[in-house]
This record gives sequence, C-alpha cells and structure tokens, in this order.
Amino acid sequence: MKKIFAIIFAVVVPVVAFVSNVSAENYLWNNDGYRTITQIYPDSDFQFYLSGITIDISSSCANRFVINHTADNYNVKVASLLTAYQNGDQILVKFDEDDTGCGTTVDMFKIQPE
Repeated sequence: MKKIFAIIFAVVVPVVAFVSNVSAENYLWNNDGYRTITQIYPDSDFQFYLSGITIDISSSCANRFVINHTADNYNVKVASLLTAYQNGDQILVKFDEDDTGCGTTVDMFKIQPE
C-alpha cells in the first residue's frame, strides 16, 4: 500500500507543479476605441504601432502589436492590416493582456473604414 501511495505522490506532485506554472493567454478587446496604424514593421512576424494612449500597460513597448507568423490565417490578417494602413482605416484589436514583451500578440482585430 505504501508503494502505491509513493507512486501516486511521485506522479501527482510534478503534474500539479507543471499545471501551476502554465500561463494561459488572456485576450481582451481594446476598450478605448478604434485606432489608426501609425507604423508597420514586416519582419518574420508582422509588427505595427497604433495611435493614441497606451493600450497594453503590461507591454514594454507602448502600442506595439504583433501578428505571429505561425498564427492562423497569417497572410489574410497581414493583407487586411496593410490595406487598412494604406487607406487610413482604423482598427480595434483583441490582444493578449499577459504579454510583457515589446510586441503584444494580437488574436483578432476589427477594421472600421474611414
């Protein structure tokens, strides 16, 4: 019986430790309204800046957002953002509030024609 408890303990403790360290993404919409894209940086990931006051206070770079090249529909998202930038349209972003890096990950966005 002690061996069974020892095995269970040996399995449960590492699993609980692992699960407690997993960080979930916390996506939320920018509630400050639509913004204009001010700068774009096509790189391995597509990065862009939005106008106005800082949206994600956790980010180390104010209003710098990124669409990761591994994101679903990456090409469609980038093409839409480039078109919005060219036309001066405004966008609303749904971003990962837990990002603390320089580029905050964008999950979704809405475009409002100017």
